[in-house]
Order: sequence, then C-alpha cells, then structure tokens
Amino acid sequence: MELPETHIVNGIPYIITKLLGHGKGGYSYLAHRQDDPATQVTLKQIHHEPCSYYSFGDKIQAEIHDYERLKSTGIRIPAMIDVDVDAERLVKEYVDGPTILDLVLADRMRPEYVEQVRQMAAILKDAGLNIDYFPTNFIVHDDLIYYIDFECNDYMDEWNFDNWGVNYWSKTPELMDWVKEH
Repeated sequence: MELPETHIVNGIPYIITKLLGHGKGGYSYLAHRQDDPATQVTLKQIHHEPCSYYSFGDKIQAEIHDYERLKSTGIRIPAMIDVDVDAERLVKEYVDGPTILDLVLADRMRPEYVEQVRQMAAILKDAGLNIDYFPTNFIVHDDLIYYIDFECNDYMDEWNFDNWGVNYWSKTPELMDWVKEH
C-alpha cells in the first residue's frame, strides 16, 4: 500500500511518516501536524475491510465510546487528541517503543510486563471490560506497558488475559502460526 503524503483531520493537515500497523478496524500511521514536525502522533484511518471473526457497527463511534470507557478505568492508554467523524480518522498520542510481539520474537520478554498486564486485566475486570490482549496492541515505553488500541468489550471469562491473551505472550504455536500468516 502506498502511503499518502497527508491526511486531513478536521481541516488540519498531518504528514504521514510511516505505516505503524493494520488491524481489524483501520490503518495506523506515524504522523505529525504539518505545522509541528517535532511532535509525533498516531493517525488512525478507519477501514471497512471484511473481518470473518468480528462484527462491527459504526467503527468511529465505537472508537470514541471505547476510548471513554478505557480512560475511565485509569489504565495506561494514549490520549485521544482529535477525531474527524466524517473522514473516519482519529489522532492519538504516539507511544514510542517496541510492541510485546517484538519483545516475544526477540526473546526479550520480561516477567514484569506480564505482571503489568495482569494488573491492567484486574482493573478492567472490575470495570466489566475485556480488551484485545493480542501482543501487537501493547507498547513498552520506559518499562511501562501501554494498551495502544481502544477496542474493548463487555467482560467475558473466555476472552480475559489468562484464558485467551496469555497464549500469545510467548512463543506458543498459536503465536507462531499468526506470525507465519502475517
């Protein structure tokens, strides 16, 4: 996919630097405001590609709603800076660092990262929420874990960290199969 030079968010031009990732809901880019090249942000462009295992409603409204739900829990997430509902774009704080997937594949995972996500999971359970515990959704910055996605759902035991997510936080067959497919 060829990167566009700029994306406009509520009339403000953002220069795209590189693709950070592509998930179920959109493409995330490293970007900066045209008038502020020193401040990096993450710009997410919602897409409408089919996803066989997940059902979506209004994706941009879901991002806004889920952000507010997660923000109220106090877990570490990037701040939402701006949302352009019509263009289906959002701008959020950029959190620099390796993903948990990067660390797992490089054999650099540390037990304190798993402990941090378990603490996060306990807070979320108390709030009645689950998040997507896949390791690409977590960044380590200054030894602290940030959940960089805003997706959350009502809590269900089968989708909590210990019953689902932990399977992808080490070099398990499930994770290695996913890596081969992507």
